[in-house]
Amino acid sequence: MYYEQHLTQADIAREIGYSRPSVSRLLNRAREQGIVQVTISHPLEHILSVEKRLRERLPLKAVRVAEVNGTDVIGAVGQAAAELLVDSVANGQVVAVGNGRSIQAAAQRIPQIPRVDCTIVQLLGSIPGGLPSWGRDAPTICTRIASQLGAKVSRMPVPLIVDDPSLLRPLMREEKVATTLALAARADVALVGVAGVEAKGAGNILAEYLTPDVREAIRAGGAVGHILDHHYDAYGNPVPTPLTPRTLALPLDELRRIPLVIGAAGGEDKVEAIVGAVRGGILSALATDYQTALSILDML
Repeated sequence: MYYEQHLTQADIAREIGYSRPSVSRLLNRAREQGIVQVTISHPLEHILSVEKRLRERLPLKAVRVAEVNGTDVIGAVGQAAAELLVDSVANGQVVAVGNGRSIQAAAQRIPQIPRVDCTIVQLLGSIPGGLPSWGRDAPTICTRIASQLGAKVSRMPVPLIVDDPSLLRPLMREEKVATTLALAARADVALVGVAGVEAKGAGNILAEYLTPDVREAIRAGGAVGHILDHHYDAYGNPVPTPLTPRTLALPLDELRRIPLVIGAAGGEDKVEAIVGAVRGGILSALATDYQTALSILDML
């Protein structure tokens, strides 16, 4: 009567001649004995439940889980990241931004919502080759986000990976680069992508750099993922590779000190990378899709 006819406990009590507290006890007993089973059927309730479980199991300040309609996981993750970023950024703050497909998707989905006196700053150098035209490169993404939020933008016209390690330190000491990275280190919020250790598919910027010595360093160090193209292990500890002294990006230790670092990622191949980054304190917030969120919970 309570579940099928939607009568109140008071209505049932009058109908069967019991007191309302007695009806309440009978209903509780029916649930405990499995006579009545309550299931959540609305997708939003499932998502809110998963978000709550992630916050309980991992040291996350904020979580946004997206439902995927069709097969566009990156679009769904981008939407979740865009919503979380907009909700997190206040007037006068500095937002540091990485690169990648999920970050690009987020930038494309941020609505025009002005944030007064905000600055969008680049966290790492530019991708070599043709990828900037695809919109995945940090300068392009920063410009897009700044446009939508009515913010200033701070960029640095330097490569992400230099050919010779001896070039990195002098390059990082150049005024434009040094001031941009210093501003990024003082950011209030950061938005970064999360990658697994295997570079797959056209357009993955590390694919051409995964030489045998780099792969061996990744394996030997137990790396599970990379953020800003810095590799790390299951506890968030840096894993040096031959690429490390050639990579122009904010170090992970400095990224950790940013009050809110939002990681945007989805896919089974990124579960270990996500968990390692959160456990290691690299990420403090997460935007992902529902299936990836379930896989994360299964791993914990």
